[in-house]
Parts: sequence; C-alpha cells; structure tokens
Amino acid sequence: MTIEVTQDATVATDPRRVERVLVNLLANAARHGRTPLVCRVAGPTITVAEAGAGFPPELLAGLGADGPRRWRTGAADRGSGHGLGLTIADGQAWAVGTRLELGTAPEGGAAVSLHLPASAPAADGRLG
Repeated sequence: MTIEVTQDATVATDPRRVERVLVNLLANAARHGRTPLVCRVAGPTITVAEAGAGFPPELLAGLGADGPRRWRTGAADRGSGHGLGLTIADGQAWAVGTRLELGTAPEGGAAVSLHLPASAPAADGRLG
C-alpha cells in the first residue's frame, strides 16, 4: 500500500471513529480490490483507492444521499450486499458529521473518500 500526503490539515473529529472508518476501508480494498492500493490525504479528505473492478455504475448511481446499505451490491457473485465493512465505515463517518463518497479511482477501481471537518488550532495548540 502507498500513502500519499499532498496537503496537511487540522481536523476536529473523534480519532477512534476515523480509525474504524479507515480500518474498514483499507480491509475492504485489500480483500476485494487489486493493487496498487493507495491512501491519499489531501487536507481534510482521506481517500482509499484500488485498481480492481470498482463499484458497478448502477450501485454508484443508486447510492445518492442514503449511503451504503447492508446487503446491497451490484456483484451477483458476492451475494446481495455490501456486507458490513462499508456500512460500518459509513455509520462511523456519519457519527463524526460526514458521509463517505464512493467513486472511481484514477487507478480504475473503487475509491472511497472521507471528508473531515477542518478546524483551526486554538492559540494553545488544542483543537477548538
């Protein structure tokens, strides 16, 4: 896996929940995708991307504002759902005030982005 940091940012969030999101996204990319696996950090946005088959277009079109749902997929060979990893990751993202954005990676596979709320540090260095 490659980690690319193009821009730093200070964010106001719950690090335990963000860790849960990233662990689920990285595990899903490793399990269902193909290399290269890339974690990109661009300011307050973290994107996990892979070069596998990606998300089916009908799945991307159907997500809209409701986000990932248990047991829904466009891949007949994997049953009828996302499983729980993507759903749990989206629930944890929601708990910190954001949602996951599903799309297509530059590598041709799936990409999932987490957009965290940016925050400026207080004068004493703590997050406000």
